[in-house]
Amino acid sequence: MSNSGTPHPTHTTPAFPTIPLSTQERARLAKIRYVMTDLDGTMLTGASAVQNSSKLPSTQLIKTLVDLRNAGIEVVPVSGRNRAMTFEDARILSFRAWIAEMGGLICTKSGSQPEWTYFTGDMPYKHTSLKTPHDLICETGIVDELIARYPGKLETYHDNYVGFEYREVSVALRGSVEASEVQAILDSCSLPLYLADNGLVKRINGSTTLKGITMEHPQGIHTYHIMPHGLTKGSGIAQFAKLMHIEKDQMLAAGDSPADCEMADFVGTFLFMKNGFEHDDAYAELAKHDNAFVSNLPSTDGWCEAMQTLLAARA
Repeated sequence: MSNSGTPHPTHTTPAFPTIPLSTQERARLAKIRYVMTDLDGTMLTGASAVQNSSKLPSTQLIKTLVDLRNAGIEVVPVSGRNRAMTFEDARILSFRAWIAEMGGLICTKSGSQPEWTYFTGDMPYKHTSLKTPHDLICETGIVDELIARYPGKLETYHDNYVGFEYREVSVALRGSVEASEVQAILDSCSLPLYLADNGLVKRINGSTTLKGITMEHPQGIHTYHIMPHGLTKGSGIAQFAKLMHIEKDQMLAAGDSPADCEMADFVGTFLFMKNGFEHDDAYAELAKHDNAFVSNLPSTDGWCEAMQTLLAARA
C-alpha cells in the first residue's frame, strides 16, 4: 500500500491508497461489504452531513453514501452517542443497522420494527431486568464519587442537551483528568468498569461546571465514557458481526480517536482520520495494528476519498 503522506516523522502507518490501485490493494478492498464508522470527526464534520471538512456547504458525503448504497456496501455507524441520537442519524441517512454507546447498544435491523440488544462485555447483566446497565452503574455511587473527587474538572456529559441519564449502557463524562487516577477509583467499584477516552471536545454545548475554559474553543477537554469492562467499539463490532454472520475481512472500520484504534483488532482494515493526530496518544495506539491506514485528508473529505477508493476496487 502507499506509504506517502505520513503525519508524523516517526510514525509509519501507511496512507490509505488512492486511485489507481495496485493488484494487492484492489484485492484487499474488494472484499469489504461493511463500513463500521465513527461519526463526529470521522464521517461528519461539525455533526453535519451537508458540509465538507472546511465546514463549507457540500453534498459530497450524501453522494458518497448513495454510491456506497448502490454498490451494496453497508455503512454502519459505531458511535458513542445514545440511542435517540444514533437512531435519528440512521433514520435520516437510511442506515439499516447501527451501534450506539461505544458498542453497548447494537441494532441489527432498523426501521419500524427494529431488532436490538444490549452488550455489556464482562459486566453481568440480565436482559429480563427492568433496569438498564447505565442504571446499575449509577446505583453503585461511582459517578457521584468521581464528580466530587474532581470539582470543576469533570462533569456528566449531556448529549446535545439530552441528560446523561438517558443513556442506557455507558455513562458519559467530559473534562480533563488523569485517566490512570480515575481508573484506580473505578477499580474499587463493585462492577467491572473502565474509563474510555473518546477524543477531544471541539465545542461545549449547554451549561458547564468545568472551570477555566471557553465554550467555543475548549482546550484539552475530553469526552470520557464509563464502560463495562470488556465493552469497546471493537468488541461491539465483533458482537454485531457474530449476530449478522459477517467475516472479519468483509469489514472496514473508521475512527478519529485513540479509543477508535481498538476497532482495528476486529476488522480486516482500519482507517484512521488524519485529524485524529491532534491527540498525542494516537501514535502509540496506531503502532499496535498492522492493518491500519491513515486518511490522506481530514474527517469528511478523507472519509469520502477513502470510500471512493473502496468503490473503485469493486469496479
